[in-house]
Amino acid sequence: MRIFLATVLAAGLCVGETVEFKALTPGVLEERLKLAHPKSAERFLRLRALFTETGCKDLREQKVKGSKEPNPICAVETNAPDARRIVVGAHFDSAGGTGIIDNWTGAILLPSLAEFIAGKPRRHSFHFVGFAAEEKGLFGSQAYLKSMTGEERNQIAAVVTMDSLGLTATKWWPNSSSKDLVVRAYMLAQALKLDFAGVNVDGVGSTDSWTFHQAGIPTLSLHSITQETWTIINSPRDVWKSLSWRDYYDTHRLISALLVYLDQKLP
Repeated sequence: MRIFLATVLAAGLCVGETVEFKALTPGVLEERLKLAHPKSAERFLRLRALFTETGCKDLREQKVKGSKEPNPICAVETNAPDARRIVVGAHFDSAGGTGIIDNWTGAILLPSLAEFIAGKPRRHSFHFVGFAAEEKGLFGSQAYLKSMTGEERNQIAAVVTMDSLGLTATKWWPNSSSKDLVVRAYMLAQALKLDFAGVNVDGVGSTDSWTFHQAGIPTLSLHSITQETWTIINSPRDVWKSLSWRDYYDTHRLISALLVYLDQKLP
């Protein structure tokens, strides 16, 4: 799919500039969503299988203290000199219902995004990470960050986290996101004619973006929670019928385009 960015915008978009991205067919995305399972061990196995099925050539498993399941990491490297890294993450564990919203909606996007990015020329290296044990205390994201040297941390151009998508149109967490990344995502959403609003979720809980934001790493935290929908999270209501399919599919399209755009524009 190709979108035309028709306005000169503060985020650096230019008249006539294009961003090419790929979106899954609704049937494939729905099939993967319905793989949601209440147990973390099974969720890990199903996510790892999706990475394998979509052709991840460098799939790693990172041990996580306090978790029986590791972080699965699909590394998509580049030969570009002095390449920095973009991290795309979503936790795969759950704590209510089938956990389809929180956070199978985020986790199952990782393999398809990795597959798409691997098939394109790119300026940055990418890590697509399924974070383990987020519900226990952000253990997976903390393990990922702690495994890196200071120099490696400085080479991270951006972290994009996805948590609890598809309840409403795409939201971003202001208190856990970096201004530059928010502006770029907002302008891209406008070009796609998609709603994109800031909603803080500090009073509800936390998510893996907080690990990186606290460390001073550029972070964009994406979700779909509002005052009206937050009670679905970590409850028996976290099931298929709570999903707003159109909003979820639009979020999928936005994130697919955003990764391409960030790869083009970030230093």
